Amino acid sequence: MKVICLGVDPAGLYLAALLKTSGVAQDVEIVEGQAEASPTPPHVMAHPLKPAAPFADDALDRAIKSACRSVRGVRIRAAQVATSTDHQAYAFIDAATLTGLLRERARELGCRLTYGPTPPSAALADADLVIVAEGAESPMRSVGGAFKTALQTSKTRHFSFDVDLASERLEYWFHRTAQGVGQASLTPAGAASVLRVETTVQALEAAGLVDADAATITSFCAATFAGELAGASLHPRDAGWRTFSHLRNASWSAGNLLLVGAAAYNAHPSVGLDMRMAMADAEAFAEALAKGGPVPEVLKAVEAARRPKGAESLQRASKASLSWFENVHRYIDMPPEQFAFSCLTRSMRVTHEHLKSWAPDLVGEVDALAAGAIRGRNGAPPPPMLTPYQLGDLTLPNRIVMSPMCMYSADGGTVNDFHLVHYGSRAIGGAGLIIAEMTDVTPEGRISPGCAGMYKPEHVTAWKRVVDFVKKNSETKIGLQLAHAGRKGAISASWDGHAQLPPDTAWETLAPSAIPFDKDRTIPRAMDRADMDRMRDAFAKAAVMADEAGFDMLELHLAHGYLLSSFISPLSNKRTDDYGGSLANRLRYPLEVVRAVRRALPQHKPITVRISAHDLIDGGTTIEDSILFSRWIQDAGADMITVSTGAVTAERRPMVGRLYQTTWSDQIRNETKIPTMAVGGVASFADANTIIAAGRADLCALARGYMFDPYFPRHAAHQQDYRDMRWPNQYRGANALIMRDFD
Repeated sequence: MKVICLGVDPAGLYLAALLKTSGVAQDVEIVEGQAEASPTPPHVMAHPLKPAAPFADDALDRAIKSACRSVRGVRIRAAQVATSTDHQAYAFIDAATLTGLLRERARELGCRLTYGPTPPSAALADADLVIVAEGAESPMRSVGGAFKTALQTSKTRHFSFDVDLASERLEYWFHRTAQGVGQASLTPAGAASVLRVETTVQALEAAGLVDADAATITSFCAATFAGELAGASLHPRDAGWRTFSHLRNASWSAGNLLLVGAAAYNAHPSVGLDMRMAMADAEAFAEALAKGGPVPEVLKAVEAARRPKGAESLQRASKASLSWFENVHRYIDMPPEQFAFSCLTRSMRVTHEHLKSWAPDLVGEVDALAAGAIRGRNGAPPPPMLTPYQLGDLTLPNRIVMSPMCMYSADGGTVNDFHLVHYGSRAIGGAGLIIAEMTDVTPEGRISPGCAGMYKPEHVTAWKRVVDFVKKNSETKIGLQLAHAGRKGAISASWDGHAQLPPDTAWETLAPSAIPFDKDRTIPRAMDRADMDRMRDAFAKAAVMADEAGFDMLELHLAHGYLLSSFISPLSNKRTDDYGGSLANRLRYPLEVVRAVRRALPQHKPITVRISAHDLIDGGTTIEDSILFSRWIQDAGADMITVSTGAVTAERRPMVGRLYQTTWSDQIRNETKIPTMAVGGVASFADANTIIAAGRADLCALARGYMFDPYFPRHAAHQQDYRDMRWPNQYRGANALIMRDFD
């Protein structure tokens, strides 16, 4: 095999070396172009969640590990308070050192290293494999448009220094200035360290430093962090402020071209691990190529296997971490222990359970904050997820919510025995709050013929049977989600593919504008003012009926492209009257409905409102929009915002993964100070405890997790050895169960 490697990104050098040492490639040429304009920060080779693993090449493994600087623990300095942990293990290597080791190993193995421009197209076409390892600025990604590179630019700017300051920990420093919050990370590297200072563009503009030269920036940073530097000098690595951009490619390969390392994807330095991940990619590509087969097919197969749980997962963590630093002003006034906990868990990867091992004292302080005066029989605070919560005038026994999930099992809108067992089992299972499935306020408001309703007297009777069981047999509170499907209605159940119903069984759908949800759906009728009055009154009437059925609270569905959501999104609302155009106009009708429901429902019963915080598609609503209109929703009578995203069009849905929507809840809650409920990929007690303790949400809602485990809160309490959760009398014996008795 003939291989050409363009550039000296470590992942490319490593792949070239592996292909040579394994005998897969007889001819390997590494073409080194112009070096990066600015030094790369130290690479993370070991992380508390990703301990050091041996590299496939033994000689490289020894050399790299010998060159790494290993430290344990993290120190966070904010508001003149230092919080330290002692047990997280990290290993860092200087970027130039790593590149040098890999370059030398490639030369030892017989790879030819040349300097100069990219070889001509004919030479590249003649190679069996072209490794594109030119870094984030790679010009090869534009070839043929096959890679479809997307860049998402951060709101911050950064500047790096070498500093003669040794540290035995990874450190983060935070300072509030008149212009904003500045933060710095100190990464040990050899006998010295690298300091990376980062702040928002707005703060730099306010300080007049956007276009400052290196000397001015150095003086400013030295003064800002004088206490932490303790006289150590800063030696600039950059000429001016730099911008980080998340880089993503729709494909990593095209024919014989393969993107590796920073040319393929990256991660914010606060998460790191992108180099470690890229080198693991190189091992996977080398192993697969050694087995033979057409090169393009092999490259596609490896990407399909590694991308979802590798690059995509890493970039979700990276975006969450970057968002935290972009918006650190939201957290800086937290109590010091909670601020440190929030910082340490910002990527959504590190959990309460991890920190319990690494920083038990810190976790104890954060748990006590979450619990307030509440203590268990052993004198310790309960786990954060099991602390009570006051939602308006309603006291929830814990923070775990069963999220509304359509069951498509009602008959003419009337719930039945299935629903009694479905909700009853979750109440016995210890949910703090059950929010019953999307229940529609008119027949034509249903998604499917099997959707639940609240528009006929028999609906009240049927729902009351469910509510009465829950209240009689548990401490669980129960609410109802009211909605109208709008243009997403008149389709079959999910297990039948959500197909458009045939004309003889379908009904007319409504929307703010006559735009179908998808090309295969019917065109809805654009609502006039009479329709809007009728639907608003239907919501209010359904609220009265829900109260008669005994529900403790209501949730209004303003998300996922259903009727009220479709008014909010500019993708589905193209009206030219007072209910379209500006954000305020698009919210006008949904807010009318919120106010009408608030008037209809007794004041002591709370209301939550579910929103799509981001449409996840160009031209749709953004998180900035949602932060603004969440305040309007609260003013209209909502006690809490349930934060979801997407599903407003058929074109784009969220990238599903663990805690994939929590960052949006975090941003709304900590920017507006409005209580929020987090949804999306919450599947463990460690996740729920982390979200509550860090202040990312006030409640955690599970959907699929509750399908899998109706007894999730009780199992979580048992796993955490928490014995103060009350059981129904009929099940009291379960609380005494000690699993080791059955080993």
